Amino acid sequence: MFETFFTSRGASRPAYLYDITFGDGAAGKLRITSAEVQVTFGAETFEPAQIKHVQIVSSGSLDNTTLDINTPRTSPLVEVFRIYPPEQVVNMTIYRGELDDPDVDFKAIWSGRILNFAMQGLEATFSCEPIATAVRRPGLRRTYQYGCPHVLYGPHCRKGKVAASSAGTVAAISGSVVTLDPGWAAADPTKYLRGMLEWSDGADTVRRTILQIPGTDQMLLAGSVPGLTVGDAVVPVLGCNHRMDDCRDLHGNILNYGGQPWITKINPLGPRTIYY
Repeated sequence: MFETFFTSRGASRPAYLYDITFGDGAAGKLRITSAEVQVTFGAETFEPAQIKHVQIVSSGSLDNTTLDINTPRTSPLVEVFRIYPPEQVVNMTIYRGELDDPDVDFKAIWSGRILNFAMQGLEATFSCEPIATAVRRPGLRRTYQYGCPHVLYGPHCRKGKVAASSAGTVAAISGSVVTLDPGWAAADPTKYLRGMLEWSDGADTVRRTILQIPGTDQMLLAGSVPGLTVGDAVVPVLGCNHRMDDCRDLHGNILNYGGQPWITKINPLGPRTIYY
């Protein structure tokens, strides 16, 4: 491969491809390149953008190894984080190759996720964590507890989200407080606490956690409400208190309840006799 186009180090035209995933579907992907022209790789097109990263170093200890990426504040990557961070983990893979390579052979040189970003002046800096750091990190342990530890509508909960969803229409918006037209609640409106509100912003599905139900038809959401206007259709999804009553009566999912509600309240190691 190198014999056909790579004649000298001075003639090298390296390019980096940044494949970023922050949501579902094509609208949740951003593909940009440090080259001045479009690059097609793997049937995907990477658009040119002003972007650079610090030198990638492998020191043998990945616990504190981070990668900083710098872009202008007008970069499309900044728009992903500018108003409200994405609900999902933002994964990124960096590829390196040569623009003159007839085989278009770009190799993955870094993979991980974007944690946060900060803007100073006209420049934005993104802090990224390699995937190996997360792999080596110990996971959470299952504890012996009364409440259910399963993520609502997750793979262990097994409750279908569609059956817990209803339909509503936005009547008013005030900051992060959304008011719906009457009649949207298929169940007690307070049961939507810790649930979510979903809507489409035209390109993707936006989800916000319901933090409070200040009124019968009102809900306080976690974060801003991009793309939501009065009259839009929304989907309120039931929440759960992670106790047996909601799991059994509200969701009908008691067979998948993950807590241990019959834990004895008597300390077996305490000062008591086992005979009476």
